[in-house]
Amino acid sequence: MNHNMNKQRGMTGMGWLTILMLIGFFAMLIFKLTPIYLENYSVKSTLQSFEEEPFITKKSTREIRKMLMARLWTNGIRDIKKEHVTIENKKGVLKIAINYFVRRPMMGNVEIIVTFDNKVELVSN
Repeated sequence: MNHNMNKQRGMTGMGWLTILMLIGFFAMLIFKLTPIYLENYSVKSTLQSFEEEPFITKKSTREIRKMLMARLWTNGIRDIKKEHVTIENKKGVLKIAINYFVRRPMMGNVEIIVTFDNKVELVSN
C-alpha cells in the first residue's frame, strides 16, 4: 500500500500544462479587456464633464456634438464616431447618449466585441 502512495504524488505534466494554459488564456483576456474598459471610463468622464458646463442646455445640438467630439479626441478616444452619439435637447432637458462597440482581435480568427451604452441627462436651471 505504501508503494502506491509514492506513485500518486502531485499533478501530471498534462495537469500542469492545462493549468498553465488556463492562466495564460485569462491573463491574455485581461490584457485585451483592460484598455477597452479604461477607454470607456474616459468616455463616461467626458460625458459627466458636461454637468459642470455652464448653459449647456442653451447650446445647439451641433455645438454640443462638436464640443463632445473635441473632448473625446483630446482624451485619445478614436473608436467613437458621430453616428454613435445621440443628442436630444427638448424643453430644457438635454440627453446625450453614446452607444458604441469595440472590436479587438484576440488570437487568430477570434475577436473580442464589447458594447457600451453611456448616457447623461442634464436639466437647465
